[in-house]
Amino acid sequence: MIDKAALTDLRSYIKRRAGYLRYRVGSTFYKADITDAIILENGVVRVQATIVPTAPTTINRVELWNNAGELWAHKDVSISIEQGQTGVLYWFDITIEVKEGD
Repeated sequence: MIDKAALTDLRSYIKRRAGYLRYRVGSTFYKADITDAIILENGVVRVQATIVPTAPTTINRVELWNNAGELWAHKDVSISIEQGQTGVLYWFDITIEVKEGD
């Protein structure tokens, strides 16, 4: 069984290594800096960024990259940004589960 100290270290590692988000409009990717990375009371690591396109558009994919330039997570989405909307707050919640084997 993994002990509490190991889970704390894993969560801290994820928080420290999260690098940036990328989002795709059509076939073009844009980078969004992480605005916050926190460990919630329930142990979930939340990594978030504000996505601010320069014009009304539809975002079709969001990705989380680590600070070594490696893809950690992605989600295909359909997020419409309308005229006058300043942007959207997007986050990835990362949960560490421990399961006992046979």
